[in-house]
Amino acid sequence: MSDEIDGVTGLSVAEMQAAADDLYEHRDLAAGEEVASEPAPEIRSVVSVRFSRGELDSIAAAAAAAGQPLSTYIRNAALAAAVHIDLEAARRELRTALRAMGELDRNLGSAA
Repeated sequence: MSDEIDGVTGLSVAEMQAAADDLYEHRDLAAGEEVASEPAPEIRSVVSVRFSRGELDSIAAAAAAAGQPLSTYIRNAALAAAVHIDLEAARRELRTALRAMGELDRNLGSAA
């Protein structure tokens, strides 16, 4: 076992392994009442995604800039990528908005 000290616990790897082994060996002695749990029906699954360190760093920076937790940012990005966009409908709406803005500009110009 390594004598390296963990920065979080202050324990060596060997000490953490011994504690984990002891806890596992005595897991049936855990105190407390058993509590029934039921997952929320709207949660379907948890998905594991792998990123390289560089990818994760840039995604984490973007999430921080957006003021969102990393998992929320990744979820929203995945959902946005999965949504089908009707480009023709979007172009029609843009043309309608541009016509309305042109009409507004003409009306404001004639009122001045």
